[in-house]
Amino acid sequence: MNNIIPRTNHFIWIRYLAAFSIVFSHSKQFDTAPQSYIDVVGTLTWFVPGVPILFFISGFLISLSSSNSQSLTAFFVKRILRVYPPLWASFSVSVVLIFSLGMVELHGDDWLKFLMWSIGQVTVVFFYHPDFLSHVGTGVLNGSLWVIPVILQFYLGLPLLRKLDNYWIGKGKSHYIYLLLVVCALFNMVFHYFNNFTPNVYTKIIHFLTLLPWLFFFLLGYIFSRDYGRLKRLTTYASPWLVLHVALFCTLGALGFKWGRNDINPILFTVLAFSIVSIAFKVPSNLSWFNRIEKFIAKNDISFGLFVYQMVMLNTIMYLGIFDDNWLARLLTFLLATITVASLSLILLEKPLRNKRDWFIKVLSRNKEPRPKNKAV
Repeated sequence: MNNIIPRTNHFIWIRYLAAFSIVFSHSKQFDTAPQSYIDVVGTLTWFVPGVPILFFISGFLISLSSSNSQSLTAFFVKRILRVYPPLWASFSVSVVLIFSLGMVELHGDDWLKFLMWSIGQVTVVFFYHPDFLSHVGTGVLNGSLWVIPVILQFYLGLPLLRKLDNYWIGKGKSHYIYLLLVVCALFNMVFHYFNNFTPNVYTKIIHFLTLLPWLFFFLLGYIFSRDYGRLKRLTTYASPWLVLHVALFCTLGALGFKWGRNDINPILFTVLAFSIVSIAFKVPSNLSWFNRIEKFIAKNDISFGLFVYQMVMLNTIMYLGIFDDNWLARLLTFLLATITVASLSLILLEKPLRNKRDWFIKVLSRNKEPRPKNKAV
């Protein structure tokens, strides 16, 4: 089966669509957001669930990156340089804003809490939210970072998933990966039912700290990547899938099933996934100017930066009371600040570090090379 995946794709637009879906969804948390805005944005972001879409795209593209990487070292270096530089920059920006704007006054044990929070923000412990920041904006300075440990768990588990899948393929059981997908889908539905109707500390831990409820989206992306040659005949046209997605969404809503956004039903999301892949691999445009713009945007992708910085900007604007009497001006300031900071982060930190990627890989790979054994004379 020919499974050659075209190098030219339009995933960048879908990444930005998902990123801005998250940004606009969180903008509803502004204390001055009008109800009409909340209603409209709430509906639109239910149609386009940003977090599941980003998880699906990650499952697709990171699976390709894993298969194309020369070694596990190369794969993990790429992932670390993609995720952590903007996180560290975001933390630095947060600290500067906290102290320069007088958001906090630390005394006694507060300094220990600040140290614990700082360590968490530059590693993987993003769920610790100290009380000395509870009065700033929404009460959690950068609460959207809960997805980072989820993404990292997928990165760590992907080599094992690929090894398991290759074992099944070698045994003539390539369909087992679809059975695993069904199991993940069932877990997703059952978990979100209990998390929505009978939430407790255990469902919160599973939701915010583990990969389990989200594995379906990553695995679906992995399968689309693995079996693209088989599935591409179903992705020739995006329109039928988009129409079906809207029809299913409206039908389920009319029946009282609140399936959307982060807890989107796996059946509904599978239809959306076919739409995404259909759009991503449409024939390139004949318009040279459009292709140049797309290439430029892809090479200067700030979609992850938008996600990382948006809540810091939102909470800072709320704390300072910027344009609290002018909603449009406040929204535009929020968007402009987020885009500007994400762009500066990309130019000043992320791209320079990524340009050193081959050097990091070479150094780390050299350290892993076995020492030659001395030959007997």
